[in-house]
Amino acid sequence: MVALNNQLFMKTLGLTICFLLSYVLPITSQVLVKGRVKSENDQDVIYASIRLLRPDSSFVQGTITDSIGNYCLRNVYSGDYLLSISSIGYISQWHVFTIENQDKKIPLFTLKKDNILLGEVEVKASSFIRQKDRVLIIPTEQQIKHTSTGYDLLYNLMIPGMHVDTQKGSVNTLFGETTLYIDGQKADYKEVRALRPKDIEKIEYFEMPTGKYAGDKTSVNYILKKKNTGGYVALDGMQTIGYLGGDYNANLKVTHKNTNYTLFAGHSMEHNGGVRTDKKEIFYFPKQEISRTTHIDDAELKKDKQYAQLNINNNNDKQTLAGKISFVRQSMPDNYSKSVIEYSNASVNDISSRTETNQITLMPSLNLYGNFKLGQTQVLNVDLTATYTNNEYIRKYSEGNYFSHTKVNENLYDVAFSTDYNIQLKHNNSFGLNFSHLHSISSATYKGDFNDWSHLWTAETLLMGQYNQSFGKVYMSLQLGGDLLQYCLHRNEAKRYLSPHANILLNYQINSEHSILYGLNTGNSNPPMEWINNVSQDLDSLSVKRGNPYLEKTDYYNSYLVYAYQKGKINLQVAGLYFGAINNVFSDYYIENDKLVNTFRTGGNFHQLKGSLAVTYKIIPSLHIKLLGFYRYNKITGKVKQHRNEWGGSMDINYYWRDFAFNIHGKSTEKTLDNYPAFIDTPATYGAFVRWNHKNWMAEVGTDNTFSKYNRIKMYTDMGVYRFHNNSYSETYQKTGYIKVTYTFDFGKSSSKEHRDINTTINSAILKAE
Repeated sequence: MVALNNQLFMKTLGLTICFLLSYVLPITSQVLVKGRVKSENDQDVIYASIRLLRPDSSFVQGTITDSIGNYCLRNVYSGDYLLSISSIGYISQWHVFTIENQDKKIPLFTLKKDNILLGEVEVKASSFIRQKDRVLIIPTEQQIKHTSTGYDLLYNLMIPGMHVDTQKGSVNTLFGETTLYIDGQKADYKEVRALRPKDIEKIEYFEMPTGKYAGDKTSVNYILKKKNTGGYVALDGMQTIGYLGGDYNANLKVTHKNTNYTLFAGHSMEHNGGVRTDKKEIFYFPKQEISRTTHIDDAELKKDKQYAQLNINNNNDKQTLAGKISFVRQSMPDNYSKSVIEYSNASVNDISSRTETNQITLMPSLNLYGNFKLGQTQVLNVDLTATYTNNEYIRKYSEGNYFSHTKVNENLYDVAFSTDYNIQLKHNNSFGLNFSHLHSISSATYKGDFNDWSHLWTAETLLMGQYNQSFGKVYMSLQLGGDLLQYCLHRNEAKRYLSPHANILLNYQINSEHSILYGLNTGNSNPPMEWINNVSQDLDSLSVKRGNPYLEKTDYYNSYLVYAYQKGKINLQVAGLYFGAINNVFSDYYIENDKLVNTFRTGGNFHQLKGSLAVTYKIIPSLHIKLLGFYRYNKITGKVKQHRNEWGGSMDINYYWRDFAFNIHGKSTEKTLDNYPAFIDTPATYGAFVRWNHKNWMAEVGTDNTFSKYNRIKMYTDMGVYRFHNNSYSETYQKTGYIKVTYTFDFGKSSSKEHRDINTTINSAILKAE
């Protein structure tokens, strides 16, 4: 108890010192200039451009207004100045004033709407505005015109170091997968795909996420234009050429006063019958060594998904309330693969085998969200999501006279709650608190070769405090807190881990062209649910897959250093990263009763070093090019020791002409080492597309890997008692094409496109053979 009190006293003392420093350090011979900007209808004007100029119009410094219209200019010397205030859609204003040896508060600015409609113009000023903790991006008219989804717009922005796959709906950077948000709410693939770019006002890009985005590798937040009347009907569809695949969606939105009603529905499917695999394996049993070669020459993969969602959203100046109910059905019916197997020690050379799987998922979900403005400087967000998932999994395997059968039915309950509170303090500093809790309960019944009932619950509780402060050109953000991880498998003792969390961000804005960002964060996670069990499944006549109920937590460490340069037509980023996963979860193999057991273990470490150089160059207003080169080094230590070097790069070229956009893109081969651990070689990819946009219509025709016929993915590993080498062929990596068409009809007054807030990601704790 005494030690606990001492720790509490030291934490309180440290926080007090931080607050005192925030007041003492700004006291210099230079002063602060503060003010606020509102619109003529008394709305806060956010992200308005503020420029401080000398009487001869020479630039001194600049900033933008925050989420409640406030701005602050630091370290301003005495003298006469001009202040310029401008924002898209408003008439710019100027203010002349004099600064003496004390802080200056500028009178409230009220901007009037600019109703003059402009034709297409060339924007020579940079659309990338680097702020203290993020990059604010204002899309150009061309970038918006030649897109139809949120992914298309993000692709056209050509953010250095960011790779956007518009077909798969994935966004990645050097630091990992990017988490996407819409107006501060987490979004998934369907939501972002449903966004109309013309309804997007700005985009925030967090290279080192803080606040409510803390925990993400990188974050992108789409900020929508606010419109409250009218409605729309939208239809879109995409069909692949080369293999059967499609995605079709319909949206209806109606707005009445301050309330929006939106209905979404959609269907997607994929049918890939061109999978071919050659797999060579060596089993090192104590009495003999067995070599096996498997040729999969007939396989079929089918997947289809349907969803429906109803959104109700009510907002006013003080609060936003939203409720969403959704239903998702996903089916993977009658998938199979036929193989011919050769054993080195068998009297019969060729043995036929067949694998059949059938999966179906039903998932209803409810989400409640509230955003509350508590006065002029305080904001409270509350979010609650409850999801029920029913998963059914069936697998049958036959090999000569050997037969294996598994049937699993799972009921899974997920509850996620989070709340965050933020307050702006007097000296342009701020403080925030975030609390979140995730709880999952899985109850699964296994029948067939293994008969058992598995009951598992997992939980994560996180409490974080955040303090932000500027010191001249340096911005600092400190996040400190604790994380409680828990999980318990029926008939096993519960595991609980209490760990500290820390995120540190330092941003040095050298000048308007150069900046340096450094970040350090720590975290941890429970092992994947599907691996925490006592289940054993026969994979084939020689191997078994088994869960491990004694897995422990993994600790994560990230350290970033990013240099950014931005001037005129060039936007450049040089970045370095270290990522460490300590006590990571790996696949493990051992021999038991003439069977190879494939299970999981903790105890090893995964280390990764990355470096990259990314450049975006706007050659002319209608021709943009993005280049990326990177180096990556992966190392695994522990029971298995592996390492690998990798060099790679990518290229994108966009050209705009009238209603058309032309694109060429390519990506080098990938040679990675994952934490399986396995070496994976992926072929290079390339492609092109032509997009036509006119009024409410958009049509796109594209091709990928146009001249490729025999692209293959290689995967291999050596685990001591077991070695394998896969050589896999798939139609999705060969020459393919697609056609995409979108039509939107607006009725009444123009209304912003509602995002599809539906999570179609299926969660499961079933131990599957695949």
